[in-house]
Amino acid sequence: MLRGDPVAMNAAWSRLLARDLCQPRYHVSLARAAGRRLRRTYAWIFLIQALAYYGKLAIHPTQLTALSELWGRAAIGPIPGHVVVVAGVVFHLGWMLFAYVTLRRDQRSWRVRQSLIAMG
Repeated sequence: MLRGDPVAMNAAWSRLLARDLCQPRYHVSLARAAGRRLRRTYAWIFLIQALAYYGKLAIHPTQLTALSELWGRAAIGPIPGHVVVVAGVVFHLGWMLFAYVTLRRDQRSWRVRQSLIAMG
């Protein structure tokens, strides 16, 4: 219709589009949208950031020779190094779990969807 092509007025997609234009709503929840954004964009950023942080701890100012040195290097001011490392691991495991759960929900909704004509 918008491109000038003939339109079958009784087509299921035209009824779906008309209903959506008359009663607009979000077709994807905020959590699923955030999960998609996290998986597609931010996962790579977080991965590179975590690897760079580990690389910094491993080689600066000299290479690690013992695991006990890691805690001293990871310390931030008065915050002990083991607390900093545990907080980083919890943060990364948290977003990975969130991304996985929203991925599973997306996959489930795609399997359940009966019609190929859908919004969102």
